[in-house]
Amino acid sequence: MTESLTGFPLPAKIDRSSLRPVLERIAQTSTKHLLEGGYLSDTESGPILPAYGQALASSSPPADFLSFVAETQASKHSVTVEGEISRMQKLLRSRLNDRVHYWSFGPLPGRASALYEHCPGLKAVCSTLGCPATLAGETSIVHVASINPVAALVASFWISHELNRAADGDAPFVFSFLTDLPIWQTLMQNHFDS
Repeated sequence: MTESLTGFPLPAKIDRSSLRPVLERIAQTSTKHLLEGGYLSDTESGPILPAYGQALASSSPPADFLSFVAETQASKHSVTVEGEISRMQKLLRSRLNDRVHYWSFGPLPGRASALYEHCPGLKAVCSTLGCPATLAGETSIVHVASINPVAALVASFWISHELNRAADGDAPFVFSFLTDLPIWQTLMQNHFDS
């Protein structure tokens, strides 16, 4: 599923340089859907990917692609960054056949550190992709949150893959959720600021 979404398999090595191509593919896939859905014009989309690439090279942690686009588009549309993200989320969800559900109930259930204690390599992945994730009880249910449904699907696939490798039991149920910007920012802080 991730290969059809991003066009390439997940890298075996997990560090900032190996994850940058994943972020770039998420940006390319998101841009394609935003173009096809009419949110971006060809003129607007042209400079966005190179500018995002420059931002990835200079920022730590990297900005989520939708957040990056929202900051550039908000002033053009006289809408807040949060409003721009909401507009893009609706369009991307419809383009992805609503495979990512909207979470509007506050923080995700479960301890912020539980998944990363169980599978330490996932913390860097989830942090870089901007997808905080929690175990809901046992390792059989995982909730992944993001503001970008493309990133959420990639992170969900990656988490499922890693948990399947680490256990001999049943495959986990990994659920992807979109959140609004304030909830996402709080989740990112709770999960990755340490």
